Amino acid sequence: MRRALASAVVLLALVAVPGAAVAQGGGVTGLLVRIEGDVVVGRGESADLVVVVSGDVEVRGRAAAVVVFGGTARLIGAHVGHVAVFRGVVELGRGTVVEGDVWLAWARLSQVPEATVEGAVRRGVAHYGWGWLMVSPLLSVGLAILVVAFGLLMVAAGPRRVLAAGSALTREPLGVLAWALVLFVVVPGVAALAFFTVVGLPASLVVLGVLLPLAGLAGFGVSGLRLGRWLLHSGSARPYGAAALGSVVLLAAGLVPVAGQVLVLLAAALGAGALVRTFGREVEDGGTAQLERVGGAADGAPGGSGPEGEDPSPPGEADRAGNS
Repeated sequence: MRRALASAVVLLALVAVPGAAVAQGGGVTGLLVRIEGDVVVGRGESADLVVVVSGDVEVRGRAAAVVVFGGTARLIGAHVGHVAVFRGVVELGRGTVVEGDVWLAWARLSQVPEATVEGAVRRGVAHYGWGWLMVSPLLSVGLAILVVAFGLLMVAAGPRRVLAAGSALTREPLGVLAWALVLFVVVPGVAALAFFTVVGLPASLVVLGVLLPLAGLAGFGVSGLRLGRWLLHSGSARPYGAAALGSVVLLAAGLVPVAGQVLVLLAAALGAGALVRTFGREVEDGGTAQLERVGGAADGAPGGSGPEGEDPSPPGEADRAGNS
């Protein structure tokens, strides 16, 4: 499993680095996040990503992406890659260039003639699902390959554990659901609280930006494997075909607007919960077996010396050894 996770990190890096380089467009660095407050990126300043919740953002410099939840994105003479506003307003002032798309969800756009949107203006949630293929077919195919490859790596690295987790999805749904809630509700909540502390900020970034996405990716692989085995009635010890088929079917279902995304997220969360539950059971069973071995050895059971240091060999072994 460790080798599979390491491979996934490398693949993610190979996908993310070229994308970040394209988005930067030369010297764009930094991350700005503000909740219930305003952010200003002045002339000559830049940021990779600007995220504002319940506040406004004003950009006069450069930004790879601007995301606003419940506020106004005001761009004046700015060069921005993409803009997304949910429940707010996008104001494109004189000299502004948006190199990508403007996404509006329950939001409105105010644009002066001197502002340019080189991409498209997309409104509502109708473009979710199938629309992602039209927005970036290459990115969609790359992510699909990554997801399927990750599932195959899991089968190669730990087939018994993955199969056990897949079985737990249907045999122990309540326990799996409980762990899924812990992973994707409790843990993100704690990480979000730690995000606003100096000590907890690095850990929260690792949890929210690395560990949870990897857990979701692994969970998706488990759910895909379980679905593939059900479709193919496969009993193979290393069901690569079932893992690939199940992942592809889940990805296809995820293209359905809204409902598909909910299904994919649910499958990823439950699969991750099944993995954690299976791992916990293995730890418990291993600890119990270890205690039994220790107890058996202390009582003179087979596999250990007796209380008097007697030879535990079966009768006749010593005689045969002596005669030889």
